[in-house]
Amino acid sequence: MRRAIRVVLLMGLLGGVLLLSTGCLFNIFQTARMLGAGNTALTIGTGLMDIDVDGGDPNWNLAPQARFAVGLSDTANLGFQTGALVPLSTGEFNWLGIKGDVTFAVVDDPETFSLALGLGAGYGIEFLNVGIFGEVLFSVNSTLPLFIVYQPTVPLNGNGFTLLHHVAGGLALPLSEKATILLVVDWRNGLLSPSYGIGIEIGF
Repeated sequence: MRRAIRVVLLMGLLGGVLLLSTGCLFNIFQTARMLGAGNTALTIGTGLMDIDVDGGDPNWNLAPQARFAVGLSDTANLGFQTGALVPLSTGEFNWLGIKGDVTFAVVDDPETFSLALGLGAGYGIEFLNVGIFGEVLFSVNSTLPLFIVYQPTVPLNGNGFTLLHHVAGGLALPLSEKATILLVVDWRNGLLSPSYGIGIEIGF
């Protein structure tokens, strides 16, 4: 009974954020846990963010996103993420871009913690056109399922060397063996506001 109430409350929260959410960068909807060889996962989510860069009036945007990942082996995941950017003031649809990454387990203990490293590349707003990034992912796999991700990103736009720091942290709340709610806060240098994200990951 308590699990059913929890599921209903979390789905209501997810629905509310999906209707009201905003964002301009990719939310990091992934943890350090490996999927396992041949397993796949689909994550649908969104972020909430004011992307105003001069401290003036709020500039709210809707950024629905989807991520698909597959377990290449028990110690490696391959993932792709895309999404849209829709300013609520205009309703104009803009493609957020696409990114892909491969993550490798350093430690993946379901009883204690997981640590993974990764490499990826992307095209879109967050990468100032095209960029490459590294990843350090850490997850606590116990009573309080916290996760933290750091993605140093280097845009390849030909305007000199720039290093962008994308940091995210949150909770990975299991609904069942195959479904997890991800609550995350993302921040990247150069943006005044963080992005508050929520997503649901479903394994297949």
